[in-house]
Amino acid sequence: MDLDKVEAALSALNAPRYRLDQVRRAVFSEAAASYDDVAVLPRELRDGLKSQAPILSLKERRVEVSSDGRAHKALLELGDGKIVETVLLRPSPVRWTTCISCQVGCAVGCTFCATGLMGLQRNLSVEEVTDQVLFWRQYMKRESLEGRLDNVVYMGMGEPFAVYDTLAQSLRALMDQKQFGIGARHISVSTSGIAPQIERFGRDFPQVNLALSLHAADDALRTRLVPVNKAYPLAALAKAIKNYLCETPRKVFLEYVLLREENDRPEDAARLVAYAKGLGPRELIHVNLIIFNETDTPHRASSEENARSFQKVLLDAGVHATVRQNLGRDIQGACGQLVVLERTHGQ
Repeated sequence: MDLDKVEAALSALNAPRYRLDQVRRAVFSEAAASYDDVAVLPRELRDGLKSQAPILSLKERRVEVSSDGRAHKALLELGDGKIVETVLLRPSPVRWTTCISCQVGCAVGCTFCATGLMGLQRNLSVEEVTDQVLFWRQYMKRESLEGRLDNVVYMGMGEPFAVYDTLAQSLRALMDQKQFGIGARHISVSTSGIAPQIERFGRDFPQVNLALSLHAADDALRTRLVPVNKAYPLAALAKAIKNYLCETPRKVFLEYVLLREENDRPEDAARLVAYAKGLGPRELIHVNLIIFNETDTPHRASSEENARSFQKVLLDAGVHATVRQNLGRDIQGACGQLVVLERTHGQ
C-alpha cells in the first residue's frame, strides 16, 4: 500500500482527513485484505478507494507450503505481469520471518544461485517491496497461523544495495510505527558486496542488521563464485566492514554457502578464519554456514558432516559460527533457490 496514493484518493473523494488513519489502522494493524473489511468507511468511499488506491500492488498467483509447514512460498504477480517470489518462514514455534525480494531476477550472477539464472528483469518499486510483508500478514490472518510476523530479511531475489534508494524508503516504511511497526533490529539486509553502499548503510541504518554474502575468502575463488568481487575484492570489503563498524557496533553476519570440494576444504576454513579475524572484534563477526541447496547449476552440496567439521575449525579458532537451518527445500524456497522462469507464466 502506498499511503500517498491513499491520501490523494481520499482527497479526491472529499473524505475528511481522519479517514486516512482509519485506513492505516485497518490495513497495517488489522491486516484487512479488502476495503470491504473496513466497516467504518462508507460504502461509496470503499468503492472509490478500490479503484484509485488498491491495498496491494501485487496479486497472489499461488502459495506452496513445505511438508513440515514451516515454510510457505508465494508467487506474486506484479502489475505488468512479472512474477516475484517471497517466502514466509517459521524458524521457531513463536517466530515468523519473511524473506522478501527487491528485484525481479538479479544481475549479480552468483554461480550457485538460481535467481541469477533469470538475469535482471526489473527493479521493484518501494510499494512492491513492502507489499510482500503486507501480503504475508494478510495470509497469516486468512490461514489462522498463530504468532506475529515481525522479522524481515532482504534475502530474496535481487541485490538490495543495487537499488539503495528503494531499499532505504522501504526500510523506513517497515520501521514506521504508524505502518508496519517492525523494529530495526528485527530487519536484516544481505548484500553480495557492493562496498561503498556498506558504509552508507551503516550511517543511514545503524540498527538494521547487515549480512555479507562472502562464500570464499580467496579473491580468485570468490570472483568465480560471486562475480561482483572483481569490482569490490576482499580487501575493499574488509575496509568497508571496518568503516561500517566505526559507524555502528552492530554484529556483521558473513554468509557462506558450502560447496563440495570448492570452498568447503580445511584450507578454505583457515582462510575464512584469517579473514574474519581481520574485520573487527570477535563479538561483532558471526559466520552463517549454509549447506548448498540444490539448484540447476553444476555445484554440489557439502555434507552435513563436513559442514560440522568446517564449523569446528572456525569455533576452535575463536570465530563465532553456526550452521543455518535450510527451511523450504522441498518447495524450492530455501536460500538460493528462488527463481521464476518463463514456464511459470500462464500457469
